[in-house]
Amino acid sequence: MSKKRRREPSTVVSQRVEIYDDLANEKENIRIKAAHALLTRLSSDNHAPPEQLVEALQRLIRGLCSNRKAARIGFSVALTELLSQRWGQHQEDRADIPSLTELIDTLIERTEASGNISGQVRGLLSTLGEERDHQFGRLFGAEAFIKSGILFGPDANADAWLRILDIIYEIAKQKPWLREECGWILFGACQSLKEGDHDHSFIQALLDKLCHSGMAKTPEGVAIWLNIRAGLPEIQLPDGIWRHGNPLHRKEKSQLAEILKEASVGRQSDETTAQIAQKGNWTSKIHFAWIVVLDVLAGNAAVGKRLKTVGFEEFWREAIDDHLFAASSSEERKYWGFSIFQRMFKSAHPSLLPALFSPNLKRSLINQLASKDRYLHLAAERSIRSISDRVEVEPSSASAALEALSCMSVGGSLSFDQLTKTKTLERMMSLADDDSLLHLGFELCSKLVHPDVQDDTAVTTRRKVIADELTMLLKSRPTSNTEVGSASTLRALVDRILEVLVICSYFSGDASSTSRRDLPDPPVSGKTQDMLRTRLLTCLSHVVNKFPEARSYVHQTVGVIRLKESDSLLHSNLDPTGTIGGTMNQAWNVLALMAEDLEKEAGNKAFLDAFMLLYSLTILQVYNGDADAVSMLDELRSCYGLITQRRQAQGEQGWEVLIEILLSLVAKPSVLFRRLAQQIFSTTASNVNSNGLQAMVKVLETTENLSGREEMFEEENEDPESGSATSDIDSDVEEVGTEDANGTLSSSDEEETSSTSTESSEEPENMEGNQAGNEELAAFNMKLAQALKTRPANANLVAAGDDESSDEDMDDEQMEALDEHLATIFKARKKVTSKKAERKDAKETIVNFKCRVLELLDIYVKQQHRNPLALDLLLPLLTVTRTTTSRLVSSKAWNLVREFSTICKTKGSPRIDSTSSGVVQLLKEVHAEALREGSNAHASACNQASLFLARLLMAADRGNMRQIAQVYAATLEAWAMDPKGKVTFFTEWLNWRKNLRLPPTN
Repeated sequence: MSKKRRREPSTVVSQRVEIYDDLANEKENIRIKAAHALLTRLSSDNHAPPEQLVEALQRLIRGLCSNRKAARIGFSVALTELLSQRWGQHQEDRADIPSLTELIDTLIERTEASGNISGQVRGLLSTLGEERDHQFGRLFGAEAFIKSGILFGPDANADAWLRILDIIYEIAKQKPWLREECGWILFGACQSLKEGDHDHSFIQALLDKLCHSGMAKTPEGVAIWLNIRAGLPEIQLPDGIWRHGNPLHRKEKSQLAEILKEASVGRQSDETTAQIAQKGNWTSKIHFAWIVVLDVLAGNAAVGKRLKTVGFEEFWREAIDDHLFAASSSEERKYWGFSIFQRMFKSAHPSLLPALFSPNLKRSLINQLASKDRYLHLAAERSIRSISDRVEVEPSSASAALEALSCMSVGGSLSFDQLTKTKTLERMMSLADDDSLLHLGFELCSKLVHPDVQDDTAVTTRRKVIADELTMLLKSRPTSNTEVGSASTLRALVDRILEVLVICSYFSGDASSTSRRDLPDPPVSGKTQDMLRTRLLTCLSHVVNKFPEARSYVHQTVGVIRLKESDSLLHSNLDPTGTIGGTMNQAWNVLALMAEDLEKEAGNKAFLDAFMLLYSLTILQVYNGDADAVSMLDELRSCYGLITQRRQAQGEQGWEVLIEILLSLVAKPSVLFRRLAQQIFSTTASNVNSNGLQAMVKVLETTENLSGREEMFEEENEDPESGSATSDIDSDVEEVGTEDANGTLSSSDEEETSSTSTESSEEPENMEGNQAGNEELAAFNMKLAQALKTRPANANLVAAGDDESSDEDMDDEQMEALDEHLATIFKARKKVTSKKAERKDAKETIVNFKCRVLELLDIYVKQQHRNPLALDLLLPLLTVTRTTTSRLVSSKAWNLVREFSTICKTKGSPRIDSTSSGVVQLLKEVHAEALREGSNAHASACNQASLFLARLLMAADRGNMRQIAQVYAATLEAWAMDPKGKVTFFTEWLNWRKNLRLPPTN
């Protein structure tokens, strides 16, 4: 009579079910905890019975075939540890448990897809993926056997290892979609055997099976072969597979490239090395063999191993550039190429980075980045991001990226950033180290002088792109560091860029100068010189904006002009004879005198530094052909003489002249001169007198129309078709705006100017202009209809009898007369259109001028808020807030009033006498202004100014409250009779008075 099996308590069964369920949990910590609990129950210390151990083994193997959640991962971890703990012991400790052979039999049996299912049911399950799940389970089980180490222990036998190899190779041959996973398992087994110092017979058996299975010339086979060959020279490599047993032999590079991209090799003919099936599906993950091969080649390059092995750059061109990035390659292969590039750029040695930027790769990168609609746009963006990530961590690696993405390598008529509509190159420049930037800058300067192309059009476009990138380099570079080495490197870079731009912009060589490498060859054309002068001004604008020692850079720039004029092989574009030549000689002497005064630190050093900067730039403008620059040199020289005089009267006169000069500078559309004017004004704000302030106020009072522009700039009503004389002179702003549109350069100043023009075009005045334009168009249509004897557009139909004459034919004389009449009509229409554009341009000019003056006044208020003269600005600011047709001007004036009031609260107010009669009168004028009809901004500004003056009066004498109340009472009475102002004007006053603490009056 057989013994009945004792039932386990229900709690034990439920706990075991919970453990197996947790092994499939998606959270790793829960899986690890469940595996630990199971192994504890089955450990030899707990004396688990053999049948319980076998049952657990069978359930774990069945769990490998499950596709539920993370079952394969959890069960494989538990199986690996169970095999290692219970079967990894010595033979005598495994007396009552199954042998290794029986374990492998169990694995094969429990992962058989057919099992005990037959007929239609088996066919249905196979269709639903049963075979796929069991193949995965068998592969994971084989991996668990290998990782557990029981196949290589002291009691292991070669038969068990061979059976596991047969299982893996059979799966790889029958299921191509699992071949990479099989290869990865075998690759890891080789690595473990090498590191564990096991018997080499295991690796030899693996290699023999690899060749016999026909997998030697697959990506997996290449990776395993290289792994064995790298660290085990005593292993006997089979003959007839690779030349000299090396897949990386030079003569094997083409075949190796074909294998890695998983194309058919077609060289295996005998039965033992029959070609196996290729993968039928595509995966976005790159094959691990790519990384193995490239890492080996990168390592060989790092230690200098060449021999007959293919070089890294040579293989990259063959396998990556010519195969994955070929013009005929599919999008899927290019995706692999981008993924490989990302991986290699992050880890490759700096010396190998230039090789990664191969021609076809760069072409694909540019094409995919150019539009978001491209299929691989995101992959290309990730490639750019991988470059930025490494450069950010390792700035020295930027040299390869900068050289590869600059115009020297990309070529064409546009830079990389313009082609891709990104700011990649600009960001690289901002992250690069000084040595990388210095190398790039000098290379670009060399190519600007010698473009290495012969066609005139190609030379022009190449020089333009190079000049754009030099400008971008200075724009993107942060200010110099405090380190001596960094500062000196940056100084050398800026000096070189400015020197080359000066030579190419202002000089031309003769026939005998072609032998000199420092002179442009081919010679720079006049059109290109105009463009380079614009870029030079833009570069100087960035220098002035970024570097505190901007004066020395600009002074050295004009010094280069002075020096090169003495070069017999160079011809200056400026005629040294005549009036201009004499003026320039005098200008050079004055500049030398300023340099001497600056070295002596005589007077205000900050002012001398800024004034010398202005004088140098004015000299540069003379060479640019600015007709006004010559007269400005005389004015600056006279102004400098007056300011440096000892007598006070002449000094004040000099400051007034300087204010007029600064106003003429900010009137220019040049960002460079506007910044310079602000810099000089900030050093001289304390010397501005009432006349200087009134000169700026006069600008704010100018009407924003054509007559206002003519009055302000004292210009005659010229023919609008004659053009502007300053189109080439102040084109640094125009060029900056153009480049900003292309994505290479941008500036908040230009954006502000653009917003000024945009918002000003939306004002009611323009609505009236549009109405007038419609009337003009209707009149034009009427004249045209009368000339052609037809009906004007949208005209009512007339009697049929009136139309008969229009159908008659005209002879030649009548046609000629009609042509002349039509020409007269269209000419008149063109003048009307030009006049309208001129009115719009005049308004934008005045609006921009007012904005620039308000910026100067903002500097004055911040520095001279304690000066009583600052109070004279309140009423003009309120007036311009009301009268301007530009919302931007109104907003700037309102903000300036508010800022004046706020800064006086925190940093001190203007000092006024106890009588305060002038301030009381100003308060009355402010109230009178408040009663005028205006915008909400105007009302808010008046209220702010009124309360500000009330605080000043109360700070001078608390008895002034009576006068303040009387002013508000008079204003309230006037408002009651004719309510034009805003009610908030009075409510704000009442709230302020209520919160003001005053002693009671008797």
